[in-house]
Amino acid sequence: MFSVSERDQLRRDLVNAADVDPRVVGAALTGSAAVGKEDRWSDIDFALSVERDLDAVVDDWTALMYACGAVGHLDVRRGAVLFRVFLMRSTLQVDVAFWPSDEFGATGPTFKLLFGETNDLPQAGQPDRDGLIGLAWLYALHARSSIARGRSWQAVYMINGMRDHVMSLWCLREGVNAVQGRGLDDLQDAGAFTGTLVLSTHPDELARAFHVLTGLLLGEITEPELREAVRGLSPAAANRP
Repeated sequence: MFSVSERDQLRRDLVNAADVDPRVVGAALTGSAAVGKEDRWSDIDFALSVERDLDAVVDDWTALMYACGAVGHLDVRRGAVLFRVFLMRSTLQVDVAFWPSDEFGATGPTFKLLFGETNDLPQAGQPDRDGLIGLAWLYALHARSSIARGRSWQAVYMINGMRDHVMSLWCLREGVNAVQGRGLDDLQDAGAFTGTLVLSTHPDELARAFHVLTGLLLGEITEPELREAVRGLSPAAANRP
């Protein structure tokens, strides 16, 4: 397990490496450290503005991270930006974002410029309500068919996916962060979801959790026709107001 001092030293080393790399024309801290909310479990989020030789910079910085103790990495892409996520031997997560310099800038409040210049970028927002509802009922349809077919583990997967999207809908309604579960612990009554946890793969238990979750989803749907269609997925939900 990494220590706070180890994390802080690695971050200083990365900032120094960016400062002396002539291809890197800007750098920023992102995530919790950018807004003074870092805790014992926080990872390192570091963004680089790269003016030239982007692929070579990615290769060189990847080699640097492995020299510093990385044991694996994965890539997440958003347009021209590469987010390379490293797992360190100490279990510390280090996210290094490689931005073309003409696209470098803050897309949210957790951005602290260390050096260089930024561009004005559209701010990332909350997920779309209609999209969350659509995915929730899609998972619900597959949960119902999985239960009916006796495919218990697929049903668990579908119920869990449905719950994720209904939880995000609650976050939207209460005005907290609806991205990746970050606002769930700020909900007024997140305990309402306790009954949606699947406690076994027995068909009756799957049906019970699914019925409870369908009722919670109905509470987020205002469109009459869609509400009635979703209500029809669960006999238990049909008795709810």
